[in-house]
Amino acid sequence: MFAQVISFEESADKVEAGIKHVEQEVLPALKDADGLTGFWLVDRDSGKRLSVMVWDSEEAAAAGMAAIEARRAELGNADAPRPTPSSVDRMEVYGSV
Repeated sequence: MFAQVISFEESADKVEAGIKHVEQEVLPALKDADGLTGFWLVDRDSGKRLSVMVWDSEEAAAAGMAAIEARRAELGNADAPRPTPSSVDRMEVYGSV
């Protein structure tokens, strides 16, 4: 099991664009994803967003990413610009409650 933590530090207008991207593309694509627990967080005052996805396996993560790409293609957004993360971290999950 591993976590993927993606950070964004953005201006107010880009925060809203990032949220729209997640709501229109990412969440619908991952709503039925197996092996995923995910949270998308925002602090509107500071312009910081976090995407936290905990995957049960590499296979589940690959399937989830493929589902996002399929959703983009379905919407005709395959070449649209995406928010640029300030950091992307992958971490082993060693405990949970």
